[in-house]
Amino acid sequence: MVAVQNPLIPFDHTYILYSPDNIFSLPLAAASLTPILILVFLFSWFVITREIEPCIFAAGHVCNDILSGILKNTVRYPRPIRGQIFKQDGGLVWGMPSSHTQFMSFWFTYTLLAYILNYPGRSISKKCQLIYSIGAMFTVGMVIASRIVFEYHNWNQVIVGLLLGSVLACFYWVFVNLLREYGIIDRLLSGKIFKLLLVKDSFGRGSFPLLEDERRVYEEIVSVKGDSAARRN
Repeated sequence: MVAVQNPLIPFDHTYILYSPDNIFSLPLAAASLTPILILVFLFSWFVITREIEPCIFAAGHVCNDILSGILKNTVRYPRPIRGQIFKQDGGLVWGMPSSHTQFMSFWFTYTLLAYILNYPGRSISKKCQLIYSIGAMFTVGMVIASRIVFEYHNWNQVIVGLLLGSVLACFYWVFVNLLREYGIIDRLLSGKIFKLLLVKDSFGRGSFPLLEDERRVYEEIVSVKGDSAARRN
């Protein structure tokens, strides 16, 4: 007699069913993966630049997610019954607040405060601020729509997630600014591990470059090399 093995189950955090007949279904399914893409971007930002800023941002997301998990298991408000990941038991039973929405709300609010409205060293033009803000709001809206359309959450869970993420991001932004104001981050970066990894905090010193600044420096370097080559010939 052949023993029956335990059935395999999907990894529900990324297991999304969508309708190929609906043109909006696939984009909404992809939007559910936005938090993962944001974390990958923050990791890449740190690896490439060795800036401490993406680590600070990611740490805020971690704290935000931990609080979301604590609230879910405390409030114990179930997900919509017809939703794809409605469960009677396991780690995804509770849905208050929506973690995806809280993540995206934290991301939008911190991005707005730290990068769009208060970019260090210079102010971004009003036009660019408007464009960046609309793009960020559209991204958040897509994630919210995916939670409602696929019935992962109801509107109550989404709204609470929005409010919590926004409030936490405001407090976290103030907290990070206080750490910089009192030199705590600088003292942290003076440690041996951070020196070994060449970690720096250009953002906190108001010298964080824009893409146009990096492009101008690149063109100057290319121009100098070109002049040197011409003189040798």
